[in-house]
Amino acid sequence: MEAYMNQRGIVLATFGSIYGDAVEASVGAMERRIKEMYPGVEVRRVFLSDALVDKWNEKYEANVFTLTGAIESLATAGVTEIFVQPFALVWDQCYVQMRKEVMKEAHDRGLHATVGKPLLNSLGVKNYADDYSDTIEAIIKHINIRALNKTVLLMANGQNQLEYSALQLKCLYGAGQNVVVFTANGFPNFKQALTLLERLDHQEVLVVPLALIGSAHLMDYLGGERSDSIATLLGQQGYGVSIWNEGLGENPYIQELFVKHLSQVIRSAERRTLRQRETAEGKPVVKHGTFRTA
Repeated sequence: MEAYMNQRGIVLATFGSIYGDAVEASVGAMERRIKEMYPGVEVRRVFLSDALVDKWNEKYEANVFTLTGAIESLATAGVTEIFVQPFALVWDQCYVQMRKEVMKEAHDRGLHATVGKPLLNSLGVKNYADDYSDTIEAIIKHINIRALNKTVLLMANGQNQLEYSALQLKCLYGAGQNVVVFTANGFPNFKQALTLLERLDHQEVLVVPLALIGSAHLMDYLGGERSDSIATLLGQQGYGVSIWNEGLGENPYIQELFVKHLSQVIRSAERRTLRQRETAEGKPVVKHGTFRTA
């Protein structure tokens, strides 16, 4: 495995942020986990927003890469295959654009590239993993007794992604029956979330952001004294409100799910390489429990 990984590089890609402490507590923690799991492997931290890359690199000593810059850096370091793990919640337009750019940049440099899954990808149908239930379980496990006798209100900055609706359905069908999901700019919205809050009949609400990287702006939107903050709006409805003051990416159980996604694509690539080697050598290849000669 070590020899295999020595020719490989890993890119941890997130949209980006200029809040240094929040980035280090989430993206930085993920990067450290990856380096511990794959020692000696070249790892690059990427912000997908070029503007945020410029602002970050002006403000902090530890530079981050653009996606193109990271791939170029890995190629220069002798890497032949790269694995890109998006530090992202859903398969949105940003994720789609990232995949296109990865494939183009890797192809132009003669590299093989594999892009991992965002956090919410598989619904658990048949024998596939249930990313949604796993995510809810990770959130509940992390907030622990602070959610006792409360409704947990998950706030996402989503627009047209159906993943958040699916997340709410998973909650209703048993994964988190005291959990309500809403999006700031999509469906379900805050007004729709209020109808579920009424049915759950808890007087206390714990608001948990579904943003991987926290920020002062986000926390002000959730718990600030402004008239349109979520805490103010819930208080007007008679609820006692507390705010979970960290980004979702700081949750160690959520980090484990991302590491799991990354390890899955690396293992798949390792098996593919082994099959190709055995095929080239004319050895029997095991497939679906039977032997065939390639």
